[in-house]
Amino acid sequence: MAKQSGVEATYDVVARHRNRTVLECKGRCLVLNGQESTAKMHHAAPFSVRLLKYQDNQDASESPLDDCQLTPLLPASYCTESDDLTTPSRQVRACIRMELDVHRLNNIDGWLWIAGRLTPPRPLHHQLLLSREIFITEQMDMHLVWTTGRIFIKPIPRFLLEPCFWIQYLCCGPECDCSNGEPHSQGSVQECECRRLWKCALGFLFSYAALIRHESDFFTAKDKHLLPEEVEWSGWISFVEQLNTEHIYPDIDPRFYHGELRLSRLNKIYRLSQTPLLGYMAHWNQYAAFFQDNFAWLAGTTVYVALVLTAMQVGLATDSLKNNDAFQSASYGFTVFSILGPLICAGLIVLTFCFIFIFNWIMTGIKKRSRLRHIRPGPDHRSSIA
Repeated sequence: MAKQSGVEATYDVVARHRNRTVLECKGRCLVLNGQESTAKMHHAAPFSVRLLKYQDNQDASESPLDDCQLTPLLPASYCTESDDLTTPSRQVRACIRMELDVHRLNNIDGWLWIAGRLTPPRPLHHQLLLSREIFITEQMDMHLVWTTGRIFIKPIPRFLLEPCFWIQYLCCGPECDCSNGEPHSQGSVQECECRRLWKCALGFLFSYAALIRHESDFFTAKDKHLLPEEVEWSGWISFVEQLNTEHIYPDIDPRFYHGELRLSRLNKIYRLSQTPLLGYMAHWNQYAAFFQDNFAWLAGTTVYVALVLTAMQVGLATDSLKNNDAFQSASYGFTVFSILGPLICAGLIVLTFCFIFIFNWIMTGIKKRSRLRHIRPGPDHRSSIA
């Protein structure tokens, strides 16, 4: 048989690997004539190239990994909704939900156009041209959020680069209505949750396809530890090609329709619609910063008022204005305003501080009692231990 070219041989291996994956995963991927259905992709991994390397040197032509090999791809630990520290091996799907959680952005989905354009994020080299320093975040809802001089980027979790992990934990099962191309019903809550996580994960990978476009972007990502060390540039090219980014929008979470999101506008949106006192991200980590920020603008306003009063004094010394009734009335009103305005503003700042302090005190007390009830065993539990 004639020898295949390099490209043809590569795609032949990928096709054989994908067919065997379907067989060994017991129908969890829908296959039509050896190819994935293009109508519904959420029941299959969106790529087949294997970028990660393993100790046994498995490549894309070998059998899929088992659970013992997939679990180490997850973080070492994570914090549950009840603030308990646990390992992913106990609740794999719960860990994935925490890793891919963008519910805060979904809550304001209708307003995200104010915080960011409906375009893919700009590549990493351009972020550096904008004098933005890359800050690592492990929160998915902080990924690609930027503020003055910095942008937050979440590194790619290793488990999102393994096709077998997608099939095992992110793809809908054959019993799910999503796999049949039908609207999800009330009896398929778990499967629809898988679909939601699948779309969020694919949207995240899509954002990286935009961030790493050139080889310079690739080496910047490696330098900032945004990619696993063993990922190679040639493999990344194949990976991005298989994502089919040109027609990806129906298959990703709406959050990733938007590229970079401005933090200051997210804070304003959240203060107006969700949490008036907190915003999207805490702006003041201590009360001294609160007073410093608020009294800074008050001081600037006071300087401007002083300049206006000085100008009015000069005007009152002139013959043309000292007998002008309108100017006399304006000077009188502005003089009263310059006395009362700063006092009122300072009072409002102090009042706001008192309100925030009392609110934080109450919430801290509630959290303390709730946490202690969770941490300390009750009498029945103590007797059972004894």
